[in-house]
Amino acid sequence: MMGKIKQIREAKAEIENPHESERMQALAEILAEIQASQRAAVMDQRDAAGIDPDDDRERLDRAARVREILDLVDGYGPGGRPLSEVWLVQCAPDDIDTTEPSITAHYAEMSEAEWEAQIERWADTIRETQSGEIDATDRELADHHISKKWGVSIDRFEAVVVDFDPATALEDLLAGPSKETEQAIKANTEALAES
Repeated sequence: MMGKIKQIREAKAEIENPHESERMQALAEILAEIQASQRAAVMDQRDAAGIDPDDDRERLDRAARVREILDLVDGYGPGGRPLSEVWLVQCAPDDIDTTEPSITAHYAEMSEAEWEAQIERWADTIRETQSGEIDATDRELADHHISKKWGVSIDRFEAVVVDFDPATALEDLLAGPSKETEQAIKANTEALAES
């Protein structure tokens, strides 16, 4: 019984601080090594074949990838960054401004009712700061605010941030580099077929 309690305490400590855990570090290094080696093989193939498919793929930095994986695990411990924030930092589409990921991630954690209330608050704030009447719906005013703050429409912001899906985020975070490598292999094949 005491052995089980000790194991539970050790596992809890590893999850609470994965960057300091030798076991978590080792697991992250294994995944990072697999992904970086696969990508290196694809990039070496390009060099040997003299092709450049122009798909913006680069070699993976193993140490950076280890940190990304450990950041993901850290998000599951008390006080860690939420999964939505980790995803925004590592995987968010380029068209969304993520210079303040903790603020942006807040909207990913909202319920539908909370999001609708947020749209109303933004609209009320805009109306209060403008003199005269504004002939626009709450949603149109929120769209204006979002486009200024994040550089996208309200529809795009909702699709990427508000409708955040943890399962998809985990897949992006863990398998994203492997999927990109697969796309790079396909790009190599197409480039070789054209030459």
